[in-house]
Amino acid sequence: MDFTSMTIFLLVFARTFSFLAASPFFAMPNIPALTKIGFGFCLSIIVCLAFPNMHQDVPGGLPGFVLALIREAGLGLLLGIMVNMIFSSIRNAGQYMDFQMGFSMASAVDPLTGVQVTIMGQFMNLLGLVFFLSIDGHHRLINALVQSYRLFPIMDGSLSFAGRVGLVAAKAAGVMCLLAVQISAPLLAVLVIIDLSLGLVAKAAPQVNVFLLGFPIKILAGLFVLIILLPLLASPLANVFLLMEKNMNHLLGG
Repeated sequence: MDFTSMTIFLLVFARTFSFLAASPFFAMPNIPALTKIGFGFCLSIIVCLAFPNMHQDVPGGLPGFVLALIREAGLGLLLGIMVNMIFSSIRNAGQYMDFQMGFSMASAVDPLTGVQVTIMGQFMNLLGLVFFLSIDGHHRLINALVQSYRLFPIMDGSLSFAGRVGLVAAKAAGVMCLLAVQISAPLLAVLVIIDLSLGLVAKAAPQVNVFLLGFPIKILAGLFVLIILLPLLASPLANVFLLMEKNMNHLLGG
């Protein structure tokens, strides 16, 4: 391998590794660093073989190479964060359910992500990961990363995506909140009706301790509705992951 090929490989590795470091799976702190580096190294070799026209000189000498390295790492992080925002909508849907069911007080630190999550938030996050793997979403994610080298080549000196970052991030954040509400809306609607019913019971029979009675009723009703909704979540989750690919392509101008 000559010096030019090595510099191009390092640029490819910078984008690939930064993307994997921010992606939903490899961002977990309990995955060994050597595993992330090894997988990024192997994927970078495949990308270099798939795009042989990238083997050209890097303009600007050492300063140009450093700037290109920073740009590639930043682009990979942006793509990984964009993917994580979609998974955050699924986790937020579970947290909305927790708040209405009364599970929000039983939050704990998730050892996989290192952040504080609630019970249903963690359940929805794992459910989203399992469904993502079942539809070969990880293959589509890697394919989207490889296609990013076609939409935004290594040697493209422009920063054309910089003007779209704010707009795409704002739209993704808005859609993330909307998707979280849409996924949790049926369960929230049932629990609000239960709250209204308990309020009527408190008015009709003040001697009934509605506060203590409401906790087990809302938990049982929430779990029952969730069991009914689980088979119906396939279509909304598929739309969520399709939106993830659209956001990545839009960020790169595809």
